[in-house]
Amino acid sequence: LLSLTFTTASAQEIEWQNTIGGNNSDILNSIHQTSDKGYILGGYSWSWLNGDKTEPSIGASDYWIVKTNVLGNIQWQNTIGGTDRDELTSMQQTSDGGYILGGYSKSNISFDNTENCLGDFDYWIIKTDALGNVQWQNTIGGDSADYLNSLQQTSDGGYILGGLSSSNIS
Repeated sequence: LLSLTFTTASAQEIEWQNTIGGNNSDILNSIHQTSDKGYILGGYSWSWLNGDKTEPSIGASDYWIVKTNVLGNIQWQNTIGGTDRDELTSMQQTSDGGYILGGYSKSNISFDNTENCLGDFDYWIIKTDALGNVQWQNTIGGDSADYLNSLQQTSDGGYILGGLSSSNIS
């Protein structure tokens, strides 16, 4: 269940609010205002095709991104995942107007996931266009659990990733 409430700094009254979700757990981990003054919401969902979800769950949990306009009305959304757990923890709009998504995955090649899991969990980064369509993805990890917690686009157009790893050299 994603719940948004925005207030102004000078007055403590709610400008608008919206509750977005399905019939199961929907976890919001990242929210940013976009260049068009709307919002991009990112997290992961266990919900099936119901409520505000327009795409069914693929695996245990899936990346779920939702783009809203300035008033919080849904413009588009995308559920991205494989057959196991995929959990988005960080995202941002990129300089080309698309989005970089990061989190961790336990899925092997299936549905949206094009690379096998290398250990328990691996970093899973996905680049989308401005409408949330996957452009490319990369699985990064070792022989154990690797959890991405943060990412940032760098001034040279690349990306820096941060998280934790239980993996040995592998």
